[in-house]
Amino acid sequence: MSNYWDTLAPHHWRVENNYLDVSSVRRIIDDIRQPVLIIGAGQGLIVEELRRQGLRCDGIDLSARMLEYARSRRGLTLVRANATSLPFVDGSYETVIFATGVIDFMADLQDIETVMREANRIVSGTGNVFVAFYRFSAAQERFLTSLGFLREDTLHMRSALTLHRLGFGAMVARVAKMARISTFRAVLLCIRTGLESTKRDRTTALAMRRLIAQSGDPDAFIEAAPETQPYRDKSAIAHLLDSLSIRIDDWRASSSCYLVRVSHPEA
Repeated sequence: MSNYWDTLAPHHWRVENNYLDVSSVRRIIDDIRQPVLIIGAGQGLIVEELRRQGLRCDGIDLSARMLEYARSRRGLTLVRANATSLPFVDGSYETVIFATGVIDFMADLQDIETVMREANRIVSGTGNVFVAFYRFSAAQERFLTSLGFLREDTLHMRSALTLHRLGFGAMVARVAKMARISTFRAVLLCIRTGLESTKRDRTTALAMRRLIAQSGDPDAFIEAAPETQPYRDKSAIAHLLDSLSIRIDDWRASSSCYLVRVSHPEA
């Protein structure tokens, strides 16, 4: 997965204010106490925002290239670390936030349990741990489901990314084939999805088209992405955390993500 983020890093500025975005973080600002740690900080968008709000905030990321861009773009020195083994002493932070692209991209329950226990170790006894899960609009969910790219809580990411390479005619042909419908119905499906999508959907789709086109090697870029990754709605998130005996203390939902405040029962 780190290879994907390294590949994405030079182009990340186009799509970084997405999913766990600045607007979503502002929804929980009253529950954020300093010092704060952002896990999966990328190029430091959220770290920069929280510092702008007057909070002491650090960030870690596994991608060395993301951290290089955090330094060159924002002057931020973030820490390269794996969420499974955080280089901080117990109780170092009052707030820990998992950005999108961390737990929501993870399928292995043991790995999720490990990173959650690390978060609970480094947060103070009265602190908060937030976990962000990326979220599509209803129109995007229907579209991806109709193509078979989203099923059984799994996003077929490479297949979905290939759509951003195609012109309208080629995309219609692809949609018709994958959804097993006529070309006419495929045109209607594409138009309907466009009309019912949010402004964010359209902006993100355009950014991804430009990103892939300007990546230098679109095929290599798509191949660097995971073939599949989890996609969890609210019910699936609740089931996941319950299966790990992780208590949900609060839900916050924006158009682009769920933010869940959590703790272990013994915490």
